[in-house]
Amino acid sequence: MNMLIAHKPRMCVEVVFDFVCPWSYMGIRQIVRAFGARQDIETIYRWQPFQLNPSLDERGVDFEDYLRIRHGGKERAARLLRMIETQGGGFECAFRFSRIEKVPSTLNPHRLIEWAATRGCCTQLVLGIFEAFFLHGQDIGDPVVLADIARTHGFDHDLALPFLMSRTLVGTVMANQIKAQKAGVNGAPPLIV
Repeated sequence: MNMLIAHKPRMCVEVVFDFVCPWSYMGIRQIVRAFGARQDIETIYRWQPFQLNPSLDERGVDFEDYLRIRHGGKERAARLLRMIETQGGGFECAFRFSRIEKVPSTLNPHRLIEWAATRGCCTQLVLGIFEAFFLHGQDIGDPVVLADIARTHGFDHDLALPFLMSRTLVGTVMANQIKAQKAGVNGAPPLIV
């Protein structure tokens, strides 16, 4: 160890989140930006899955139907989306809800993050998946879409795709969901620093 080089203290930030939660996206963007500006510490992120819709069919559900059911009608949902788009601008998060056709199950993207975290820093991958869904309306439940996003963020597509086509780490994601619920988490995004 070189005694002349000052070592930054490490800080672990555990983030419990879901990829279909706009508040998770805004909060994570703010956290990453704020801790990224700190030159005096090294921030290590631990991404903990929390599925807002754990019983959602893996094929997903129509976005408009989902909004109507979850938010009590088309007009109320439209007001909520406009409010989120406005708030997102303050966090430099663009939302293009008109591009979203369905709400996917988030099991696969959470599995991908569990897999990627063992291979390196996956913070940009997390942000990339959010952006793919909220900005581009991509189906982030689709293994091919996710493998392409992973490649864009430095992960091996030829390893990611077979992993995503399997059922590997399903139990890990489900166990982490239960762990979060037992800890009192009933929504996203709580932070543990």
